[in-house]
Amino acid sequence: MARSKVRLFLLGGTITMADSAAPDSAHSSATGGVVPTVDAAALCRAVPGLADVAEVEARTDLMIASGNLTYAHALALATEINAAATAGDVDGFVVVQGTDTLEEMAFLLDCLLDIAPPVVVTGALRSAAALSADGPANILAAVTAAATADLGRAGVMVVMNDDIHSACFVTKSHTGSPAAFTSPTMGPIGRVTEGRATLYAVPRRGAMVNIPSQKRLPRVALLSASYGDDGFLLNLLAGAGCDGLVIEAFGAGHVPEAYLASLEKLVKTGPVILASRTGSGPVFQETYGYPGAEIDLISRGLIPAGILDGRKAKILLTLLMMNKVAADGIRAAFESWTY
Repeated sequence: MARSKVRLFLLGGTITMADSAAPDSAHSSATGGVVPTVDAAALCRAVPGLADVAEVEARTDLMIASGNLTYAHALALATEINAAATAGDVDGFVVVQGTDTLEEMAFLLDCLLDIAPPVVVTGALRSAAALSADGPANILAAVTAAATADLGRAGVMVVMNDDIHSACFVTKSHTGSPAAFTSPTMGPIGRVTEGRATLYAVPRRGAMVNIPSQKRLPRVALLSASYGDDGFLLNLLAGAGCDGLVIEAFGAGHVPEAYLASLEKLVKTGPVILASRTGSGPVFQETYGYPGAEIDLISRGLIPAGILDGRKAKILLTLLMMNKVAADGIRAAFESWTY
């Protein structure tokens, strides 16, 4: 039986990092610590049994910390994955990157890709220099998932610590644990066990977005409500030429009354999305009616984000605005995330 063909894109991150090289090395660090030195081919060679799982085409695209990834990187990657899937010469895809923005990359790709082959994003919490580095195991599990055709129906997935997560639910919830990636609202949708990837559930997916052709990135701000805040940052945003705003509100969608005047100004200049800072559960729409609660905010023009947290809501809004989607279309897209 022919092995599945899996294309692996390496973008960098902790998984590529080893101890600092000599001072004259291109990969040395003036401050010490681990730095990116391990390319895609070397990573795959360090994974026992990988060749038995799939024929892996490993490619080093970038060697950067994931905080330096941009929409341009993600859109180029989505375009290439979509073209390869359309051509039918690849059975699955694995994206390997740093974990700091791994959930953002996974959700961004999930918004853009509607393809049959599985797409998996993975990384590592421990560098290659660390005791019990988790990179090789994560690559093996990710390739196993990407080589399992049935998993393509789940949309883009994150595979870490043998758990399979949906891109729309997953988040990094610990700074250094190999079990850092969790899905608070739903839990993992599957597991890789004894060399087999199995789904427990297939999540309902929200609005799909075309891969934008325009290069201009809208200025979308993300702001989290905080205790005792008088709204001075919102006041600054209201006069800063902001194209759109995502506000992570208290609880089920509540902000201090001090925010209201600034929010009314911002709603007149661009879309304002109402998310929750809690990390799990939907924004309410019809329970609380006091000034600054969700009924009041929606009546003022804010758009509830459904189950999306602020980071994911910002990504969706940015993609919609890059596609020049009108206000009604933006509202409809976020309504698709209301469970």
